[in-house]
Amino acid sequence: MSSSAHQLLFVIEYGVYPELIRGLQESHYQIQIEHQMRKAISFLKKKSPSVVVAEFYHEPAFRDRVSNLESMLAHIQRKLPDTQVIVLYNPEDKYYLDQVMGRFPVDTILAMPVTPAQLLSVVS
Repeated sequence: MSSSAHQLLFVIEYGVYPELIRGLQESHYQIQIEHQMRKAISFLKKKSPSVVVAEFYHEPAFRDRVSNLESMLAHIQRKLPDTQVIVLYNPEDKYYLDQVMGRFPVDTILAMPVTPAQLLSVVS
């Protein structure tokens, strides 16, 4: 499995974060941006980023899940336990995020809106 100590995966399915992307690009990380969860999981099967930053959203239409993140978090838990996970969330969805965090490890949660300084301060 290919690995990079300074690789970061940013999963952006709904939002637009040019300031966060710019801030990360100016850091020492190689950034991979994915806009679909299935592509993010495919990337994680090939690479071992040291950090994953992902948006959380709750969609009531999900039948068997609470959120968009569960499949990816399950993969990280099984295959990439040393990967740091940072979740960006809407404060209105905190109840649902807490449910997900009860089942999967998440290192840091940041309520949106998030500034580049906030994000960079928690990326290790």
